[in-house]
Amino acid sequence: MIKQLTYIFIAAVLFASCATSRKAQVIQDALSKKDASSNQINDEKNKVDSGVLVQEIFDKIASNKLNYTTLNAKLKVDYETVDKSDALVANLSIDKGKAIHIILKGAMGVIGLRALINKDSVILYYPLNKKLEIKPLTYLQEIIKIPLTYSMLEDLIVGNPIFLENASITNYKTNNNKLQIGLAGKLFKNLVSLSEDNTKVLHLKLDDIDMNQHRTCDITYYNHTPALQYQFPLNRDIAVTSQSRFEIRLEVKEYAFDEPLKYTFVMPKQAKTKTKRK
Repeated sequence: MIKQLTYIFIAAVLFASCATSRKAQVIQDALSKKDASSNQINDEKNKVDSGVLVQEIFDKIASNKLNYTTLNAKLKVDYETVDKSDALVANLSIDKGKAIHIILKGAMGVIGLRALINKDSVILYYPLNKKLEIKPLTYLQEIIKIPLTYSMLEDLIVGNPIFLENASITNYKTNNNKLQIGLAGKLFKNLVSLSEDNTKVLHLKLDDIDMNQHRTCDITYYNHTPALQYQFPLNRDIAVTSQSRFEIRLEVKEYAFDEPLKYTFVMPKQAKTKTKRK
C-alpha cells in the first residue's frame, strides 16, 4: 500500500504581490458601481480603469514568486482516494533548479521511500526490499494526468501559483471583497482567487480546455506566513480529478530556506534495479 501511496504523493506534491488595500477598494467600487445617473462614457471608463488595475495586480502575482536557493522542510501529508486513505510524514530538500530530495515515512516512522527528482528523471528507492527504480520525469505526468514540468513541481511545493505564465485575462469579479480572475492558457482555464489585499493567492481552479480530457485540479493555499519577504502558505489542499479522483492535504510543520541541504539521496550500493525509460 505504501508503494502506491508514495507514487501518488510524489506526483501531487512534486504536484506576493504588493498591491494595496486601496487598490482592492478601487476595483470593488469600479466593478459594483451602478449609478443610474452615469452615462455610457463613464461606465466604459470605469471598466477600463478597473481592467488596468486587475492586469497590474495579476502581473505582480504572476511574477513575484518566492525566490530562494534551497529549502528544507518537514510536512504532514494526508492522502485520500475513493478507496484508500492514509497519513505520511515527508522530509524534503530542494536544491532549486537542480534536484528535489524526498524521504517518506509511514507508520511508526518507518522509511517507505527515498526519492530523487531532477529535470530528467525520477529515482525511487524502497529500503524495505532494497528495490531501486529509475523513471523519466514524464512518469509523474502520467500519474497525475497534468503536464507539470520540473520547475512547476518546485513551485507547487513552495506554494507558488502554477499555470499563470502565458495566460490572458478573460474575466474578473469580486466576491466577498476578494478578487477573482479568470484566465485562459494553452492547456487550462484558470480561476485565481486572491486575498482581500491582493497579496496572496488563496485558490486556483484548473479546467482542461480540451473537454475530452475531463481534467480538473483545485489547489487551496492558506495559513500564510512571511518568508524571505514573500508569503509562504504552510497549508495546501490539492484535489485532482481525471479518470479518478484523489486528494492530498499538506501541512508544513518545519521549514528553512537558503540553508545547506538536510535530506539528500545517496544511490545505494546494493539494490535491485528496475529501469523504465521512454
